[in-house]
Amino acid sequence: MVCLDSDIIISFLRKDQKTIQLLEELRDEEELSTTSINSFELLKGIPTDSKIDKENVKGILSNFKIYNFEFESAEKAAEIFDNLKSKGEQIDLADILIASIAITNDETLVTKNLNHFERIKGLKLKKLE
Repeated sequence: MVCLDSDIIISFLRKDQKTIQLLEELRDEEELSTTSINSFELLKGIPTDSKIDKENVKGILSNFKIYNFEFESAEKAAEIFDNLKSKGEQIDLADILIASIAITNDETLVTKNLNHFERIKGLKLKKLE
């Protein structure tokens, strides 16, 4: 399985052809997943005047396995946070939570945002080209 970051799902919702093709290829190989944190980001980020509504987003999310932020993820997130802080490389807390969920579930995170995520030791990444 691969775990999709919010930016990938947003590109899909915007009908980006590269993203649609990537997801079709990935879906043929394995089950797609995301996290409860990404679900929150997607639902909170819908502008009120958007053509995309919450029901549409919920419908898309229902096609993915959604990993929750469990205690094991909390421990991993604290470890990641401390490690990055000690190097002066802090990143957005949501990204730390997403990474911790991907790591504890042995998932590869598919994202366009390598800048932050590549700093996290033990996180398997796949970048959307």
